[in-house]
Amino acid sequence: MAGNERRFPGKARPAPASRRAIKALRCAAVAAALASARPGAAAPQLDFYGVVDAGVAATRQSGQGGSVRLLDGGLADSLWGLAGAESLGAGWRAGFRLESGFDPSSGAADDTRLFNYQAWVGLGRADLGELRLGRQYTVGRDFASALEIASWKDMGMGATFKAADNYQFSNMLNYLTPVWGGWQAGAGYAFDAGDQGRYATRDNDRALSAGLKYESGPLLAVATWERLRLADAPAGVGRPQAAQFGVSYDIEWVRLFAAWTRQRNGYVGLDGGDPDGLGLGLGPAAFARGGRADAYLLGASLPLGAGTVLIQGSIARPDWEWRGGMTARKAQVVTLGYTYDLSRRTTLYGFAGYARNYTLDNQFDPGGSRTARAGMGVSHRY
Repeated sequence: MAGNERRFPGKARPAPASRRAIKALRCAAVAAALASARPGAAAPQLDFYGVVDAGVAATRQSGQGGSVRLLDGGLADSLWGLAGAESLGAGWRAGFRLESGFDPSSGAADDTRLFNYQAWVGLGRADLGELRLGRQYTVGRDFASALEIASWKDMGMGATFKAADNYQFSNMLNYLTPVWGGWQAGAGYAFDAGDQGRYATRDNDRALSAGLKYESGPLLAVATWERLRLADAPAGVGRPQAAQFGVSYDIEWVRLFAAWTRQRNGYVGLDGGDPDGLGLGLGPAAFARGGRADAYLLGASLPLGAGTVLIQGSIARPDWEWRGGMTARKAQVVTLGYTYDLSRRTTLYGFAGYARNYTLDNQFDPGGSRTARAGMGVSHRY
């Protein structure tokens, strides 16, 4: 399909980013064909994969009315990717991963860069661990997000646990240890997390991330810590940081999980709202200037009929005051959903969510907004 670009009268030519994506797909197809044509076990491994997830959602927010529209990534983000690995001998291996997000409702890329999700190359050995270099998720985000049960669009774990939300840093080096008796640790450092491109390292945003996890049978336990040093911090803004801890346990008939996070001086992933015009995605100014938010999350998944029921709820407690002296109120997000696997690759889903003192754009809200959303869709993995 990548090798047969079709032209339609009256249609605009693909944008430069789209043409680059088409070329990348063509190269992937050729490389995959060459790899599969080589006999023997020594041939490098190359995988082309992705997710296409779209649905319909009705959303109502107090003071703004309601809307009904297509929903991109109701259950999982839509993306396509390439992953490769090669055995180098003596236990060493090389690998890479390239991922690009897109919106299936419009066909538009998520970002101006071709591989906005991940673009890294790595080198490792089973007894020494793995080193990865490039644009990638932080260790803290990667470890903590494994706890999530219900990843509903704008109402999943990342709604209140922003350090577990979907964000990446560029110019990053991550190291993952081998797994010892179920234990694994990791650490990472981003030399220029914000793509500022300045010569002196200290003149760029820098990020530090560390994580520890234990996984054995039905038990998963995770602890993470992250800190961001801003090169151009607005007046009074400190260094954003976040600590996270969580546990999940999978019994035969139900999976349960609980998590806690403490976030200080704004969102460490620069992935929050910007209600006060700080321009960095740190969240409210009172939060970024010394504020703290503690969040708690509970969830459960249990089989029902041929599908699975997903229940999740979180509370985030801020400690700051808004302008005028009003104490910030706790934000609450609860969801109930159901997934049904049509096949190993295709899932139907439906969910409903309710949020209080929280908006989809700005998280904490001094106006006491209430947001409700109901949606359904299909997610296909290839």
